[in-house]
Amino acid sequence: MLKKLRIGVQFAFFVLTVLVVIQYVHFVNTGHGRPDLIEIFCPIGGFYSLMMWLKTGFIDHFHPAGMILLLAGIISSLICMKGFCGWICPVGSFLDFLSFCRNKTVGKYLDNIKVSPKLKLYTERLLSLVKFGVAGGLIYLIVRLPGQLMPIMYQNAVLPEDVSLYKFWIDAYHGQHNLSLALVFIILLMSFLIPRFWCRYLCPLGAFYGIFNVISFMKLKRNDNCVNCKLCAKGCPVGLSPHTSKWLNNFRCIGCLKCIDSCPSKALNLSLLGSYQIKPLLYPLILLFIYGGIIALAIIGGIWHSQIPSHMYARIFLQHGIMKAWAMKMLMKNKLPPLP
Repeated sequence: MLKKLRIGVQFAFFVLTVLVVIQYVHFVNTGHGRPDLIEIFCPIGGFYSLMMWLKTGFIDHFHPAGMILLLAGIISSLICMKGFCGWICPVGSFLDFLSFCRNKTVGKYLDNIKVSPKLKLYTERLLSLVKFGVAGGLIYLIVRLPGQLMPIMYQNAVLPEDVSLYKFWIDAYHGQHNLSLALVFIILLMSFLIPRFWCRYLCPLGAFYGIFNVISFMKLKRNDNCVNCKLCAKGCPVGLSPHTSKWLNNFRCIGCLKCIDSCPSKALNLSLLGSYQIKPLLYPLILLFIYGGIIALAIIGGIWHSQIPSHMYARIFLQHGIMKAWAMKMLMKNKLPPLP
């Protein structure tokens, strides 16, 4: 039941993400109907906006959804572990689909490959160092920025973030950014061979949420019923070994609860504040209530929808070489030159 519920939630959010991308392409072509949820692809911008708000009191009215989505991820991770990664994140859902394809095709052959435990340990430590190094470096750079400079830098870096991302993929489609595309292909290939390779070793957002995962109000706990069958470890998508620890929360756990679902002796359970046991089926309801509730409060409070005027987006599009008829007409109508 828990497995089917998780697949359903993942599928729903993945389809929603695809629809958001389609709507954003429509917005680029027509200038109407920009979806605010597109900010889910720009978490660095969301963190920048959050720090700018904390330092200056200035709320980002151009990309407020990015900050809200990051806050929803932080608060839900603090309360419900890193459930965003295990239940909501569209990238994680796609990688789980790759793992499904792997298991249905070459999985039995890959599982028989023997790797030296020492080599595996050193490789994991090196990759984790990269993951947390990138996350830590980005956090350090943004936190260290003087508050008075942040609104100025915002205009040049964060304001056009979604347009820059769109331009990257358009250019890649036309044969540019080959090195970056090769890197993406390698990551996808490794994620096919190793379940959630990106999430385990490279994702900086997952590393950031992992900080709150460690101190989460909810925790996975192993009791004395464990018979060391290791089925929990076999099913863990991020390569953890729940049968070896009493308290299981760490930086990598994504709160998917597959370990609970696969345990035949009921040796694993969810604990709230270390004392109160929670039924696993309640977990996704609490997670979605918190994550969706924060977004709903932002919408009600008027800090979700972007306030970027159409003529400003027209200038940004033309500045990035995205020549759309509506954008040129908009600038001509308002007698505004393109941004330099």
